[in-house]
Amino acid sequence: MATSRSVLHGVPIAMAACLLVACGGDEPAATDSTQLSQEDPVSILVGTLPIPDNAPLFLAIQEGYFEEEGLQVETQMVAGGSAALPAMVAGDLQFSSSNWTTVLQAASQGLPAQMVWEMTGPKEGVNGIMVAGSAPYQSPADLRGQRVAVNTLAGLVELQVRECMAANGLQEGDYELVEIPFPDMPAAVQQGNVAAAFIGEPFTTLAEDQGARVIAEPSTCSERLAEMPVIGFMTTSQYSAENPEVTAAFARALERGAELAESDPQQVIDILPTYTQLTPELAGRMTLPAWLEDRAPSTDRAEVTQEAMIDFGFIDEPVEDLEALIAPVD
Repeated sequence: MATSRSVLHGVPIAMAACLLVACGGDEPAATDSTQLSQEDPVSILVGTLPIPDNAPLFLAIQEGYFEEEGLQVETQMVAGGSAALPAMVAGDLQFSSSNWTTVLQAASQGLPAQMVWEMTGPKEGVNGIMVAGSAPYQSPADLRGQRVAVNTLAGLVELQVRECMAANGLQEGDYELVEIPFPDMPAAVQQGNVAAAFIGEPFTTLAEDQGARVIAEPSTCSERLAEMPVIGFMTTSQYSAENPEVTAAFARALERGAELAESDPQQVIDILPTYTQLTPELAGRMTLPAWLEDRAPSTDRAEVTQEAMIDFGFIDEPVEDLEALIAPVD
């Protein structure tokens, strides 16, 4: 039976270099592939977020898919992929919910992040730039000189906002980005603390309940955003190399969870209140994520993300070997 731990806030990605190079964090011992069995399961700790995109992980736990693969899964809430990476480098986490933005940022700093499996992509109604219902703004172009909230700076959401603003003729300096946690965004918009916020489900539905409206969405804001993946799961290259059977088994169980989520949305609705603070009523009303058709990590999707990151200064130079950022799971 899987268990969970409290939230791990972690430290910035740059601090992970200390753990990797100077601080000497120990990687978990390599696992002999012959030891993977239901009778003697391998224990792994997985960082996760209380978001709908991670439902396949919890469905796979609930349905016993990990146990069938010889894995004993424990989960720990993390503040985000960048917060989880230092714990992974130190060997405290084996896998974590993340995105290509975090993996590419880590790689650009010489850190050994790899994508194991992808989950979700853009979908209308899941997230977007929202404003108060009575506000005069009709498009991102109207936000010149205004404050716009993102959950964290230098992350995937900021990248999405930058791309969407640029597609509407606004460049960095034409508006101000501020950090506000997702749960606080609907109130910040309604109270006028910010002109707009990039809000994701379930807070999109909560904001709409308070009268807010969407003026731009990643799925339609630009062609590049429409192709940019959202959530996946990562590990470190050391762990995947030393534990290839565990990594492959983890990916297989995740895929089975994603297939269940895709084929039976009610399963997602039912499990959401078990690992989030959502009520069953809200879980039933919100827009569920878009599960990628092919969830095996894709260098094409990584390249889309990387191009945007270079354009907006998230990284200085492209990572040449994108294949090296994908954990082997065959």
